[in-house]
Amino acid sequence: MKKRVSCISQILVVVFFTLMVVIDFFPDIGITKSIGTIGVIIFLVLAMLTRHKGEPEYKSSKQEFIFTLLGGIYIFSILLTLTLLGGVSQAGIGLNNPILWGVYIVGVLVSYTKYRKELKSRNNS
Repeated sequence: MKKRVSCISQILVVVFFTLMVVIDFFPDIGITKSIGTIGVIIFLVLAMLTRHKGEPEYKSSKQEFIFTLLGGIYIFSILLTLTLLGGVSQAGIGLNNPILWGVYIVGVLVSYTKYRKELKSRNNS
């Protein structure tokens, strides 16, 4: 039960985060950012409280690499879709933001390096 609540909470964090990005691109839709912010905070805390202590977040570095890759694709897909729909970010988050790309590329490289080291250690043993 605890694992299910944690999983649902993590999904709802993504939903509320997406809502906050949509509100940033289209501030006139009539939803305040505080709803998204409160949702992210509540479900993030709930996910952390229901997470099994001592259990790693990812079962393997391959899973971490795939999550990092797909998470970035999801975020950039949202940004592309909202831009194509005519939205403009109020916070400056967009596809032409070099900091966003830099953080994503560094994250992918770090998780790929961990995955490659894990593969080498498995092959050597």
